[in-house]
Amino acid sequence: MWLIKFLKSNVLYLLWFVIYFTIAWWIFGATLQAFIIVAAIYGISMSVALSPVGEIILIMVENCREPVTERERKYLIPIFEEAYQNAKEFNKSLNNGIKIYIMDAMYVNAFAIGRKTVAVTRGALSTFTAEELKGIIAHELGHMTYGHTKALLLTMIGNVLFSAIAFVLRLILYICEIVANITARMNIIGIVFMAMTFVARIVSEFCIFFTVTSGQFLLALNSRINEQQADKFAYDIGLGKQLISGLYTIQKISIHKKLKLSEMFTASHPHIADRIAWLERLENGRYT
Repeated sequence: MWLIKFLKSNVLYLLWFVIYFTIAWWIFGATLQAFIIVAAIYGISMSVALSPVGEIILIMVENCREPVTERERKYLIPIFEEAYQNAKEFNKSLNNGIKIYIMDAMYVNAFAIGRKTVAVTRGALSTFTAEELKGIIAHELGHMTYGHTKALLLTMIGNVLFSAIAFVLRLILYICEIVANITARMNIIGIVFMAMTFVARIVSEFCIFFTVTSGQFLLALNSRINEQQADKFAYDIGLGKQLISGLYTIQKISIHKKLKLSEMFTASHPHIADRIAWLERLENGRYT
Protein backbone atom coordinates (compact mmCIF):
# COMPACT_ATOMS: atom_id res chain seq x y z
CA MET A 1 0.00 0.00 0.00
CA TRP A 2 2.78 2.44 0.95
CA LEU A 3 4.66 1.66 -2.27
CA ILE A 4 1.58 2.32 -4.41
CA LYS A 5 1.01 5.64 -2.62
CA PHE A 6 4.68 6.56 -3.10
CA LEU A 7 4.66 5.72 -6.82
CA LYS A 8 1.40 7.59 -7.48
CA SER A 9 2.52 10.67 -5.58
CA ASN A 10 5.96 10.93 -7.15
CA VAL A 11 5.51 9.57 -10.66
CA LEU A 12 7.22 12.53 -12.39
CA TYR A 13 10.10 12.52 -9.91
CA LEU A 14 10.59 8.82 -10.61
CA LEU A 15 10.25 9.34 -14.37
CA TRP A 16 13.00 11.91 -14.27
CA PHE A 17 15.14 9.59 -12.17
CA VAL A 18 14.75 6.94 -14.89
CA ILE A 19 15.84 9.50 -17.51
CA TYR A 20 18.89 10.47 -15.44
CA PHE A 21 19.70 6.81 -14.90
CA THR A 22 19.37 6.01 -18.61
CA ILE A 23 21.61 8.92 -19.59
CA ALA A 24 24.27 7.81 -17.11
CA TRP A 25 23.96 4.20 -18.26
CA TRP A 26 24.33 5.26 -21.91
CA ILE A 27 27.38 7.43 -21.09
CA PHE A 28 28.99 4.49 -19.25
CA GLY A 29 28.53 2.23 -22.29
CA ALA A 30 24.95 0.87 -22.21
CA THR A 31 26.13 -2.60 -21.22
CA LEU A 32 25.13 -4.90 -18.39
CA GLN A 33 28.33 -4.01 -16.59
CA ALA A 34 27.57 -0.30 -17.01
CA PHE A 35 24.04 -0.86 -15.68
CA ILE A 36 25.43 -2.55 -12.56
CA ILE A 37 27.94 0.28 -12.03
CA VAL A 38 25.32 3.04 -12.35
CA ALA A 39 22.83 1.12 -10.19
CA ALA A 40 25.53 0.68 -7.54
CA ILE A 41 26.33 4.41 -7.59
CA TYR A 42 22.67 5.31 -7.15
CA GLY A 43 22.10 2.60 -4.55
CA ILE A 44 25.04 3.63 -2.40
CA SER A 45 24.15 7.33 -2.72
CA MET A 46 20.53 6.76 -1.68
CA SER A 47 21.52 4.46 1.18
CA VAL A 48 23.85 7.13 2.56
CA ALA A 49 21.31 9.95 2.00
CA LEU A 50 18.53 8.07 3.81
CA SER A 51 20.74 6.80 6.63
CA PRO A 52 21.00 8.57 10.00
CA VAL A 53 24.43 9.84 8.96
CA GLY A 54 23.03 11.20 5.70
CA GLU A 55 20.22 12.94 7.55
CA ILE A 56 22.71 14.55 9.94
CA ILE A 57 24.70 15.79 6.95
CA LEU A 58 21.54 17.25 5.36
CA ILE A 59 20.65 18.95 8.65
CA MET A 60 24.14 20.45 8.83
CA VAL A 61 24.00 21.57 5.19
CA GLU A 62 20.70 23.35 5.89
CA ASN A 63 22.23 24.82 9.08
CA CYS A 64 19.44 23.51 11.32
CA ARG A 65 19.58 22.90 15.06
CA GLU A 66 17.33 21.44 17.74
CA PRO A 67 15.38 23.80 20.01
CA VAL A 68 17.78 24.43 22.90
CA THR A 69 16.61 27.47 24.84
CA GLU A 70 13.89 27.07 27.43
CA ARG A 71 11.62 29.46 25.55
CA GLU A 72 12.09 27.57 22.27
CA ARG A 73 11.43 24.20 23.84
CA LYS A 74 8.37 25.28 25.84
CA TYR A 75 6.83 27.00 22.84
CA LEU A 76 7.76 24.92 19.79
CA ILE A 77 7.89 21.31 21.01
CA PRO A 78 4.25 21.15 22.28
CA ILE A 79 3.07 22.67 18.97
CA PHE A 80 5.03 20.09 17.02
CA GLU A 81 3.96 17.19 19.22
CA GLU A 82 0.27 18.01 18.76
CA ALA A 83 0.57 18.12 14.98
CA TYR A 84 2.73 14.98 14.99
CA GLN A 85 0.25 13.09 17.18
CA ASN A 86 -2.63 14.02 14.86
CA ALA A 87 -0.57 12.86 11.90
CA LYS A 88 0.32 9.55 13.59
CA GLU A 89 -3.32 8.85 14.43
CA PHE A 90 -4.28 9.39 10.79
CA ASN A 91 -1.27 7.59 9.30
CA LYS A 92 -0.08 4.73 11.52
CA SER A 93 2.90 4.07 9.24
CA LEU A 94 4.35 7.57 9.57
CA ASN A 95 7.98 7.41 10.68
CA ASN A 96 8.65 7.25 14.41
CA GLY A 97 11.13 9.66 15.93
CA ILE A 98 10.49 12.65 13.66
CA LYS A 99 11.99 15.75 15.29
CA ILE A 100 11.51 19.48 14.96
CA TYR A 101 14.49 21.71 14.16
CA ILE A 102 15.08 25.44 13.86
CA MET A 103 16.94 27.25 11.10
CA ASP A 104 18.39 30.54 12.30
CA ALA A 105 17.12 32.58 9.37
CA MET A 106 14.61 35.41 9.50
CA TYR A 107 12.75 34.65 6.27
CA VAL A 108 9.51 32.70 6.65
CA ASN A 109 9.85 29.04 5.71
CA ALA A 110 9.29 25.48 6.86
CA PHE A 111 10.48 22.28 5.21
CA ALA A 112 10.94 18.54 5.65
CA ILE A 113 14.26 16.74 5.20
CA GLY A 114 14.87 13.05 4.61
CA ARG A 115 12.84 10.73 6.83
CA LYS A 116 12.80 12.27 10.31
CA THR A 117 13.36 16.01 10.14
CA VAL A 118 10.96 18.94 10.04
CA ALA A 119 12.44 22.43 10.28
CA VAL A 120 11.04 25.91 10.72
CA THR A 121 12.90 29.19 10.43
CA ARG A 122 13.08 31.78 13.19
CA GLY A 123 11.18 34.01 10.79
CA ALA A 124 8.33 31.49 10.75
CA LEU A 125 8.35 31.28 14.56
CA SER A 126 8.02 35.04 14.89
CA THR A 127 5.43 35.40 12.09
CA PHE A 128 2.93 32.58 12.59
CA THR A 129 0.68 32.11 15.59
CA ALA A 130 0.91 28.83 17.49
CA GLU A 131 -2.20 27.52 15.73
CA GLU A 132 -0.88 28.52 12.31
CA LEU A 133 2.41 26.74 13.05
CA LYS A 134 0.48 23.53 13.72
CA GLY A 135 -1.06 23.76 10.25
CA ILE A 136 2.29 24.54 8.61
CA ILE A 137 3.99 21.62 10.41
CA ALA A 138 1.09 19.32 9.47
CA HIS A 139 1.72 20.24 5.82
CA GLU A 140 5.39 19.21 6.16
CA LEU A 141 4.39 15.93 7.81
CA GLY A 142 2.18 15.37 4.77
CA HIS A 143 5.27 15.54 2.57
CA MET A 144 6.80 12.76 4.67
CA THR A 145 3.61 10.69 4.57
CA TYR A 146 3.62 10.60 0.78
CA GLY A 147 7.38 10.07 0.46
CA HIS A 148 7.97 13.41 -1.25
CA THR A 149 11.24 14.00 0.61
CA LYS A 150 12.62 10.61 -0.41
CA ALA A 151 11.67 11.12 -4.06
CA LEU A 152 13.25 14.56 -4.02
CA LEU A 153 16.48 13.08 -2.66
CA LEU A 154 16.42 10.57 -5.50
CA THR A 155 16.18 13.31 -8.12
CA MET A 156 18.82 15.43 -6.34
CA ILE A 157 21.29 12.54 -6.50
CA GLY A 158 20.41 11.99 -10.15
CA ASN A 159 20.97 15.68 -10.81
CA VAL A 160 24.38 15.60 -9.14
CA LEU A 161 25.46 12.64 -11.29
CA PHE A 162 24.12 14.29 -14.44
CA SER A 163 25.92 17.53 -13.53
CA ALA A 164 29.16 15.58 -13.05
CA ILE A 165 28.72 13.93 -16.46
CA ALA A 166 27.99 17.32 -18.09
CA PHE A 167 31.09 18.81 -16.43
CA VAL A 168 33.33 15.99 -17.68
CA LEU A 169 31.83 16.26 -21.19
CA ARG A 170 32.41 20.01 -21.29
CA LEU A 171 35.97 19.54 -20.02
CA ILE A 172 36.72 16.97 -22.73
CA LEU A 173 35.30 19.24 -25.44
CA TYR A 174 37.26 22.19 -24.06
CA ILE A 175 40.50 20.19 -24.28
CA CYS A 176 39.54 19.06 -27.79
CA GLU A 177 39.00 22.69 -28.80
CA ILE A 178 42.47 23.64 -27.59
CA VAL A 179 44.02 20.75 -29.52
CA ALA A 180 41.89 21.59 -32.59
CA ASN A 181 42.99 25.23 -32.57
CA ILE A 182 46.62 24.13 -32.50
CA THR A 183 46.31 21.47 -35.22
CA ALA A 184 44.16 23.71 -37.45
CA ARG A 185 47.24 25.83 -38.12
CA MET A 186 49.12 22.82 -39.45
CA ASN A 187 46.93 21.05 -42.00
CA ILE A 188 43.45 20.46 -43.37
CA ILE A 189 42.86 17.57 -40.98
CA GLY A 190 43.25 19.97 -38.08
CA ILE A 191 40.67 22.32 -39.61
CA VAL A 192 38.20 19.44 -40.01
CA PHE A 193 38.85 18.37 -36.41
CA MET A 194 38.23 21.93 -35.21
CA ALA A 195 34.92 22.08 -37.11
CA MET A 196 33.81 18.74 -35.71
CA THR A 197 34.70 19.86 -32.20
CA PHE A 198 32.70 23.05 -32.64
CA VAL A 199 29.63 21.12 -33.85
CA ALA A 200 29.99 18.62 -31.00
CA ARG A 201 30.10 21.45 -28.45
CA ILE A 202 26.98 23.11 -29.89
CA VAL A 203 25.07 19.81 -29.95
CA SER A 204 26.15 18.87 -26.41
CA GLU A 205 25.19 22.29 -25.01
CA PHE A 206 21.78 22.05 -26.67
CA CYS A 207 21.24 18.54 -25.25
CA ILE A 208 22.30 19.65 -21.77
CA PHE A 209 20.04 22.71 -21.94
CA PHE A 210 17.08 20.67 -23.21
CA THR A 211 17.58 18.01 -20.54
CA VAL A 212 17.92 20.50 -17.68
CA THR A 213 14.93 22.58 -18.83
CA SER A 214 12.73 19.51 -19.30
CA GLY A 215 13.74 18.29 -15.86
CA GLN A 216 12.90 21.62 -14.25
CA PHE A 217 9.45 21.56 -15.84
CA LEU A 218 8.63 17.98 -14.81
CA LEU A 219 9.99 18.34 -11.28
CA ALA A 220 8.14 21.63 -10.77
CA LEU A 221 4.90 20.03 -11.96
CA ASN A 222 5.35 17.12 -9.55
CA SER A 223 6.23 19.56 -6.76
CA ARG A 224 2.99 21.52 -7.28
CA ILE A 225 1.00 18.28 -7.12
CA ASN A 226 2.86 17.36 -3.92
CA GLU A 227 2.03 20.70 -2.32
CA GLN A 228 -1.67 20.04 -2.82
CA GLN A 229 -1.30 16.53 -1.38
CA ALA A 230 0.46 17.93 1.70
CA ASP A 231 -2.25 20.58 2.10
CA LYS A 232 -4.91 17.84 1.90
CA PHE A 233 -3.04 15.88 4.58
CA ALA A 234 -3.19 18.86 6.95
CA TYR A 235 -6.94 19.03 6.33
CA ASP A 236 -7.35 15.26 6.85
CA ILE A 237 -5.71 15.35 10.29
CA GLY A 238 -7.92 18.22 11.44
CA LEU A 239 -5.54 21.14 10.95
CA GLY A 240 -6.91 22.55 7.71
CA LYS A 241 -8.22 25.78 9.24
CA GLN A 242 -4.89 26.39 10.93
CA LEU A 243 -3.07 25.89 7.62
CA ILE A 244 -5.49 28.23 5.82
CA SER A 245 -4.78 30.90 8.43
CA GLY A 246 -1.04 30.36 7.97
CA LEU A 247 -1.36 30.65 4.19
CA TYR A 248 -3.30 33.91 4.58
CA THR A 249 -0.41 35.18 6.71
CA ILE A 250 2.07 34.19 4.00
CA GLN A 251 -0.10 35.89 1.38
CA LYS A 252 -0.19 39.05 3.48
CA ILE A 253 3.58 39.36 3.86
CA SER A 254 4.53 38.16 0.37
CA ILE A 255 5.62 40.53 -2.36
CA HIS A 256 4.10 39.29 -5.59
CA LYS A 257 5.41 40.12 -9.03
CA LYS A 258 4.25 39.27 -12.50
CA LEU A 259 5.84 35.95 -13.41
CA LYS A 260 7.40 35.24 -16.76
CA LEU A 261 5.99 32.31 -18.69
CA SER A 262 9.09 30.22 -17.93
CA GLU A 263 8.76 31.06 -14.22
CA MET A 264 5.11 29.97 -14.23
CA PHE A 265 6.05 26.57 -15.68
CA THR A 266 8.94 26.02 -13.25
CA ALA A 267 7.22 27.30 -10.07
CA SER A 268 7.50 24.68 -7.33
CA HIS A 269 4.32 25.83 -5.50
CA PRO A 270 0.81 26.58 -6.74
CA HIS A 271 -0.31 30.19 -6.40
CA ILE A 272 -1.01 30.92 -2.72
CA ALA A 273 -4.58 32.10 -3.47
CA ASP A 274 -5.34 28.85 -5.30
CA ARG A 275 -4.13 26.83 -2.32
CA ILE A 276 -6.26 28.85 0.09
CA ALA A 277 -9.36 28.61 -2.11
CA TRP A 278 -8.95 24.84 -2.55
CA LEU A 279 -8.60 24.28 1.20
CA GLU A 280 -11.58 26.54 1.92
CA ARG A 281 -13.71 24.44 -0.42
CA LEU A 282 -12.62 21.37 1.51
CA GLU A 283 -13.43 22.97 4.84
CA ASN A 284 -16.84 24.12 3.62
CA GLY A 285 -17.67 20.72 2.10
CA ARG A 286 -17.89 22.15 -1.42
CA TYR A 287 -15.04 20.15 -2.94
CA THR A 288 -16.02 17.52 -5.51
